[in-house]
Amino acid sequence: MRVLDPLGELAQAPQSKVLHELASLENQRIGFVWGQHAASVKFWPVFEEIAEQSFKPSSVHKLYKDSTWNPATDEQVERFSQEIDIALIGVGA
Repeated sequence: MRVLDPLGELAQAPQSKVLHELASLENQRIGFVWGQHAASVKFWPVFEEIAEQSFKPSSVHKLYKDSTWNPATDEQVERFSQEIDIALIGVGA
């Protein structure tokens, strides 16, 4: 018989290298990805406005998912990724 720790083992986050590091968000092409969850409809527009005022991006692009529960399509993500330098993503409720 083996007795296991009921807390289990903690999973370690995968280690990855930084692909591209931005010194500043100012004058960068910023993208907003939002799932349009009902719990964030008042927060998200204010968040976007403050981010735009604070970071002074050269352009702003938005990918609002068609469904809170389903991922954006591969085509949407690919097109969006070509338009931006950095993405700010709303996750959860």
